[in-house]
Amino acid sequence: MKNWRTKLISILRTKLTLENWRAKLISLLLATMLWYLIKKNLTTTSSPSEGPSPAPVTETH
Repeated sequence: MKNWRTKLISILRTKLTLENWRAKLISLLLATMLWYLIKKNLTTTSSPSEGPSPAPVTETH
């Protein structure tokens, strides 16, 4: 009973990893590039709380 289960798991693992490997590789590369761009953008862009605060607006009548 354990033998057929091991074979089935082996076949499924092989199909999941080898099937459409080009599409999976491209998806992984795109995800890595997107993560890098977001990380780079977050480190170079200052948040609004870090900048100088604008002068308060006063109304005159």
